[in-house]
Amino acid sequence: MTKNIVVVGAGFAGVYATKRLAKHFKSNADVQITLIDRHSYFTYLTRLHEVATERVAPSSVECDLQRIFHKQKNVQIVTDNISEVDKENKKVIGENGTYPFDSLLISMGGEPNDFGTPGVKENGFTLWSMEDALQLKEHIREIIARGAVERDPEKRKAMLTLVVCGSGFTGAETIGELIDYRKVLAKDYKLDPSEIKIILVEAAPTIINMLDRTNAAHAEAYIKKNNIEIRKSSMITSVNPDSVDIKDQDSIATNTLIWTAGVKTNHTADSFGIDAGRGGRLVTNQYLQAKGFEDKSIYVAGDDANATEQGAERAVPQTAQEAENEAIVSAENIAADIEGNQNYTEFKDKNMGFTVSFGAYYGIAQVFGGKRVRGWLATIMKHGTNLLYFWRIRSGYFMMMYLLDEFFRVENNRTVFGGNTARRSTVLWSVPLRLFLGIVLMVDAFSINTIIPVGMGLTVLEGIIGCLIFFGWFTWLADLALVIIFLMGVPTWAHAWIVFAAIALMNGSGRSFGIDYWFVPWLQKTWGKARYGTPKAVYEPKK
Repeated sequence: MTKNIVVVGAGFAGVYATKRLAKHFKSNADVQITLIDRHSYFTYLTRLHEVATERVAPSSVECDLQRIFHKQKNVQIVTDNISEVDKENKKVIGENGTYPFDSLLISMGGEPNDFGTPGVKENGFTLWSMEDALQLKEHIREIIARGAVERDPEKRKAMLTLVVCGSGFTGAETIGELIDYRKVLAKDYKLDPSEIKIILVEAAPTIINMLDRTNAAHAEAYIKKNNIEIRKSSMITSVNPDSVDIKDQDSIATNTLIWTAGVKTNHTADSFGIDAGRGGRLVTNQYLQAKGFEDKSIYVAGDDANATEQGAERAVPQTAQEAENEAIVSAENIAADIEGNQNYTEFKDKNMGFTVSFGAYYGIAQVFGGKRVRGWLATIMKHGTNLLYFWRIRSGYFMMMYLLDEFFRVENNRTVFGGNTARRSTVLWSVPLRLFLGIVLMVDAFSINTIIPVGMGLTVLEGIIGCLIFFGWFTWLADLALVIIFLMGVPTWAHAWIVFAAIALMNGSGRSFGIDYWFVPWLQKTWGKARYGTPKAVYEPKK
């Protein structure tokens, strides 16, 4: 008899839990896992500020679920909006179907919490979805462009003022991105960067409170050094189309308020009939089972869960790291339910620390029991934590895409390595070098073998590599093979230039006046389809 596991929500917790469950039951044909989300992709939420400020393209943070789960034959992906959980009959009900479950994981994620502040929904901008990021990006571009040509001084000042409310992870990293983005906007719209004013507003008397006070002080110094105004103990009381009102202070004239002050449970979960705690987070026991429905095998993870370690006074923060930890626990306990052994794992807070990036170049890390790391190395560590998630869900494809999008396919040198990796250049100018190297290798292979001695038995290989490089086919692999042969000590010092030429030609030189111009796109399309299937905008349940 088939047993159904349903996971509602493809966020950090939902995707990771589904991966672990798929691996656990890969040899059990009687267990089917259904992952349901309103989108056909997983959104890397903690990078949305990079989309809003044009550091990366939207596609960089949209990870198609088909590409993640194509090899997991026991997982079906469904695109649907879930509106109800029938706990007694063990079904989840969506707009386009009903899905029975033996075990259920609710991991729908959170949404911005405006704490009832008037005008936030109507006049503010949030950063909690791809739609939010794209809307904010378009608005910033439009308002700065208008402000650049506005003649009225007061209107111009308001248009060129950007306000961020909240100094948590999202707020701090948004401020960091705006520091870098301000230079881009100023250049594009012929402004002095100092004309674009950025203000951080925080209701608490201190900022960036997830860090210790030493690290927070360094972060504050970095922000101020980059001419960002910080207003502490400043509670926003209302958001208007052209201003922000602050309790007991003068209003700030602005057309842009970015609200990052809080998070609450997805509003859909409010109707599921499960007890809720602070911020609407669904109450769970030590095994992450929904309170009152332990016998129904209903679990909660991620931003929806009021996950609390036994004996702790408060639930863990709603972060990606905690969501991953909750995914592990909930997946193990769901597996125990399905197998009927009830060998449950207790939830324990395993927070390893924090890494915060303030734009592309500067970061602060507080890791390994409170050790402090700042600057360039902390930014590298931040990239490492992002890559770690893709490693955990075993997605080599998205690891590679991350590296390309964060270090190479970057405009305006906005990467931790600056223009050393991000500078784009045409490969056209490398064609003469490619043709020359190919000819040298082919001629040498069929003549006196002055580069690769006959005794090594590599003349045929030399000729093949020369042909591939000359005609621009498998160019990258051919150049790599050439480098490896040289590093093995085959050539003389006089021919060492070939190593450097081969490395230079690994920049995709075959894509200009070479077979790779047609072959590489075909290979990417064909291999991608075979390996990951065809991405779709909507995934229907299997019939």
